[in-house]
Amino acid sequence: MSLKLHELTNDEDFKAVNAVAHEAYDNPFNGVWQLTKGTSPEEACARQLVWHKMQPGSHWVYATDEGTGEVIGGTRYIIYETNPYAVEQLPRKASWLPEGPLRQVGDHLLASLGKHRPALMNKPHILVSLCFVHSAHRKRGAANLMLEWVARKADELGLESFVESTEMARRAYEKQGYYIIGEFNLDAQEENPSKEFTAERERLGCPIHGFIMKRDPSSARDVKSTQ
Repeated sequence: MSLKLHELTNDEDFKAVNAVAHEAYDNPFNGVWQLTKGTSPEEACARQLVWHKMQPGSHWVYATDEGTGEVIGGTRYIIYETNPYAVEQLPRKASWLPEGPLRQVGDHLLASLGKHRPALMNKPHILVSLCFVHSAHRKRGAANLMLEWVARKADELGLESFVESTEMARRAYEKQGYYIIGEFNLDAQEENPSKEFTAERERLGCPIHGFIMKRDPSSARDVKSTQ
């Protein structure tokens, strides 16, 4: 059956998209996503919807199966019309988690995740912050459809795009013109860590390896091809 793309416009649709995110990032296990799960799926959904609404330039596109109407994947991208790092930002904290070892590990990972951004993304750009497909619907082209949508937006605006990708997702981004500009390893380290801290660190799969990827807008790629 064919797929259809939609822009997110209401809270009810977000609930369906968020439910797919939980399934997709559990299969396979994604340690960074685990930090966002909070105390329950309902709490996580409500909080992430607030994040979306509070973030200027935040957009969602999602894919459904045309035959069943079922949501099978989603992508969140943020359009930064100006340099978001013109003013120094405080390190992000996993403040939604209860006090304890998981929150300690989470604070370390979130601080580590953003370290490269001020140096590499200090200009107007698009950031792909999430892209996922339900495990039962992979290899149907949903990721490509959603990323093509984002690529068209980037080309219309003449903006570079960035994403922090796992090895599993890397090839989907490369198909849309993204290329690797760096790598990172997210980790949580403390002197004399507790057994609980070490257990949470290991449960989340630290160190978590990933790729920093960039896509040039079509105008820039056309210039390169003529040089």
